[in-house]
Amino acid sequence: MTKKIIAVVLAAIFLAGCATTHTSYFRLDRSLQADIRTFGGFEYVPLTRLCDVYSISCKWDTVARTATVQRDSNIIVLREGSERILVNGTERSLDRPVMVSGAVVYVPLSFVRNNIAPMITTRPTIPTSVRVPEATVPSARKFTIRTVVLDTGHGGKDVGAVGRGLKLQEKDVALALSKRIKQILENSGIKVIMTRSDDTFIPLPKRADMANSSSADIFVSIHVNASRSRLLRGFECYYLSDATDDNARALAAFEDSSLKLSDSAEAEHSKHLDKTLWDMTLSENRMESGELASYICSSVEESLLLKNRGVRSARFYVLKNTNIPSVLVEAGYISNRADELKLKDPRFLDQLAEAIARGILRYKERYERTEGFTKI
Repeated sequence: MTKKIIAVVLAAIFLAGCATTHTSYFRLDRSLQADIRTFGGFEYVPLTRLCDVYSISCKWDTVARTATVQRDSNIIVLREGSERILVNGTERSLDRPVMVSGAVVYVPLSFVRNNIAPMITTRPTIPTSVRVPEATVPSARKFTIRTVVLDTGHGGKDVGAVGRGLKLQEKDVALALSKRIKQILENSGIKVIMTRSDDTFIPLPKRADMANSSSADIFVSIHVNASRSRLLRGFECYYLSDATDDNARALAAFEDSSLKLSDSAEAEHSKHLDKTLWDMTLSENRMESGELASYICSSVEESLLLKNRGVRSARFYVLKNTNIPSVLVEAGYISNRADELKLKDPRFLDQLAEAIARGILRYKERYERTEGFTKI
């Protein structure tokens, strides 16, 4: 064994020892000692007090029952009653589950030592006499939006909704609108990936897979609405949550009906996927998705092109199965004569595309300016 190899091995042992010592000697701040509670013979501390003491951001999602802990580029997601957590998107396990008592979220002390300590402490200083090869350190997460997936609804054998008067087909309107939005976003420097750019049938599972494998920042699905009532008209934008009314549930069922046209078992989401981890991932994106939907709806409302029916929520397949902030646009009611006439007009589609793209760009500007809405 050469002297060089020996030096590298000794340096590695030294670093490992330093890292172990660094974590094992981490001591809980004295001010937290009085807050320690015991559950099942194990010691816990309140999560909000812990974050306050160490100046860490903490947000609680009352719907998903998850907590998101963040400091700089480090993000940890925990779920009530679960031993599974996500650390910067990677699954890890706790030795005890997260507890909630008296509306207070408690985490085991081992969580503090193993996950909070690395967030708030610095690496040990390496003596200059010890030289080791430099490791590649991943760059910090950048709060930027560079790539958008435009999901053009329906296509091919799946025509979607059909107008009563002019017999417009949803798949054609969605494609014409998506192409216009794509051009505007690209002119603004954003890379756009379209799930389909012609009259092709793309199964819903494949659309979700395309979004998840694209390294895109947001997902926008373009559709046109329809109703048994010819009076309903206007623009809506959906983000993922439990459906809040019968209309939302019916619409989700209709838009997801193309699942039965799929030729493989991909139509069903993997039954092996851990539901708790999936829900935690969704909770990370829910706020951003709601914000994006709000910006798009506001932009359309300002343009006075269509009646704004506002931001709504439902459990569309493509929203449930994408792991980035996602919204689904319903650009008017093709079942309403006035809306159908507008959707047939190329000039109207130009204006509507401009309004939708403007909403996306406004969201991008605020998201980047506030570093993911963490600052005002």
